[in-house]
Amino acid sequence: MTHAGQPPPAYTPESNEKLIIALDFGTTYSGIAYCFASQRDPKVVSIVDWPGAEGQTAPKIPTLINYPDPNDNTKFSWGASVSKLQNNIVGVKLCLDPSQEKPEYLRDGLVPRTLQQLPKEPVDVAADFIGAIYKHALSEIQEVVPDDYFSICQKQFVLSVPAVWSDAAKNATMQAAKTAGIFPVTLIKEPEAAALHTMHSLDFSLKEGDAFVVCDAGGGTVDLVSYEVSALTPTLKLKEVAPGTGSMSGSLGLNERFADAVRDLVGEFEFDYLKKTKGYQLGMKSFELEVKRAFNGDLDEEYFVNFPMASLEDDPEGGLEANCWRMTGQHLKDIFAPLVHDIQCLVADQLKRIRQNRPGCKISGVFLVGGFGSNRYLKSCIQKQHPDVQVLQPSDAWAAIVKGAALSSLPQKAKIVSSSSTKHYGTLSNDRYDSVLDAGVPKVWDRHYGFSRAPRMTWYIKIGDDIQRDQRIKFPFYRSIDVNHHPDDLIFQSILYECVEKHAPLHEFGQPVHQNCTLVSDLRNIPRNLFNMKRGVDGELYYDVNFDLVITLKSALMEFSLEFDGKPFGTVSPKFT
Repeated sequence: MTHAGQPPPAYTPESNEKLIIALDFGTTYSGIAYCFASQRDPKVVSIVDWPGAEGQTAPKIPTLINYPDPNDNTKFSWGASVSKLQNNIVGVKLCLDPSQEKPEYLRDGLVPRTLQQLPKEPVDVAADFIGAIYKHALSEIQEVVPDDYFSICQKQFVLSVPAVWSDAAKNATMQAAKTAGIFPVTLIKEPEAAALHTMHSLDFSLKEGDAFVVCDAGGGTVDLVSYEVSALTPTLKLKEVAPGTGSMSGSLGLNERFADAVRDLVGEFEFDYLKKTKGYQLGMKSFELEVKRAFNGDLDEEYFVNFPMASLEDDPEGGLEANCWRMTGQHLKDIFAPLVHDIQCLVADQLKRIRQNRPGCKISGVFLVGGFGSNRYLKSCIQKQHPDVQVLQPSDAWAAIVKGAALSSLPQKAKIVSSSSTKHYGTLSNDRYDSVLDAGVPKVWDRHYGFSRAPRMTWYIKIGDDIQRDQRIKFPFYRSIDVNHHPDDLIFQSILYECVEKHAPLHEFGQPVHQNCTLVSDLRNIPRNLFNMKRGVDGELYYDVNFDLVITLKSALMEFSLEFDGKPFGTVSPKFT
C-alpha cells in the first residue's frame, strides 16, 4: 500500500552529472526508462521489475490505481500490485482531457464512468500514480549505481503526452507531475518520442529528404505525425512534414465493443446481472490479455472466452454454451472494424499530406508503435491499403515512446528540429474601425485617440507553420492606463485563442474560434519612468504601456514570458479552464 506524498529529493544543481528519467504515462500501461547523460555513450535502460509483478519482468505495468478505503484517499495500490478483478480506476489519463471527442461507435464513454469513481480531482489521482511510479524507478536505479554517484546526479524528468491533446490537458499533466514533487520536468509528444527511438535504433539506410509516418496506437489515443530526415550527421535530425492528427480510437475501444457484443449476445437484462459477477471480470481479462492480441484476421479461427459461474442461458446458435462464448474470426473482425477504419483513414491522410508537401520524396515507411500498434491484424489492414509503402512494427514498439522520451534529452543522439503547427493561435486586438472589414462588429470608442475601434483577430501562429524548436514568438501588446492608477491596474489579462479551421477568421464573434487560456501579465515591478506619458484628445494624461508577450514553443507545451522594451520583466501565468 502506498501513501500519497513526495518522492525523494530529485535535484542537485551543484553537479554536472545528469540522470534522465522518462515516463510514458499511458492510458492502459505505463513505463519508465532512464539513462546517465554524462557517460561517453549513454544507454537507455527500461525499468522491468515492478511491485506485485511476482518475479515477472516487463517494460510496462498496468495504469491502474485503487483506493481501498473510501474515507482515506491518501492510501492506494497501483500498477501490478492491483488485482485486475477489483473495482479499479482505469483510464485516469483520459480524465485529464475530457474534451476529446468520443467516436460514435463506442456506446459508453470510459471518461464519464472513471470520473464518477475518482475519490479526488483527476490531476491529484494522476499525481498519485506518477509519484509512485517515479519513486519506484528511483529506488531501482539506486540499486545499479554507487550511492555517492546517485546522490550527486541532477535528476531530469521527461513525461510523454499525446500529440492530439489540448494545451489545457498538457498543462494538467505538468501540474500532476509538480503535485507529485517531480521537477524539473519537460513534456514530449508521444509520436515524437517514438520517432526518435525508432530512427535511432532501426538498422536500415536513411537518406536526407526521406519521409516516414509514425502511428502511435495506444490504449486511449492514436497519434500520427510525419517526419522528414533533415540531417544524418553529425546528429540525426528530424522535422515534421505536416501537422499531426489523431483520434480516440485506442485499444480500450475494443474492450468496449467486446462488452457491447456480449450485451447483444445475452440480452440487456442478463448483461446487467453478468456485469456484477466475477465471471464477467475474468471474461474481460481473457479478451484483453489473450483474444484481441491473438487475432490476426483469420475468419476461420475460433477463440473461447469463459465467464465462470455466471449462470448464463445457453445459446448454441450464438456460440454460447456452459458460460463459454465460442467467438469466430468474424466476430472479432466486426469488433475491430470501426477502430481499424479510423486508423486507416488517419494513415492515408498523413501519406497524402507528405506527398502534397514534399512531392517526389521517398516515403520510407509507416511505423506502428504502442500497444495497439503491435497488433498483427492492424498492420495487415494498413499494409493491404498501402501496398506501395512498407508498414513496420519495431521489435520493441511497446517501449518505443518511453525510450525515445529519454533520448530526447540526449541531443547528441537524435533530435526534432521543427514542428508543424496543428492550430492557429492568436489574440484579439482593437484596430481602427473599418466599415467594410468590420461590418456588423460592435464598435469600441477610444477616448484617448478619439476614434472607434473594432476587435479583430491577429493570428501569430497558423496551421502548418514550420515552427523551429525553442522558437520565440512575440505578441506585441499595449494598454492605456490613467496616470493616477492603482498598482493592480498593471495586472493585465489577455486571452489566447485557437482555431482548427483551415482558414482562420478575422473576427472572433460567431466564428469557430475557441479560448485556449487566459494569460495574466504582471507588470507591477516595472519602473513607472519607463512608461510613455501622453495626453489624449480628451485632454487627460495617461500612460501607454507597451510590452511583448513571448511564447517559446517546446515539443508539447508553450512556455510564456514577458518582455518590456526588449528586456525580460514581470511574469506571465497561463490559466486554463
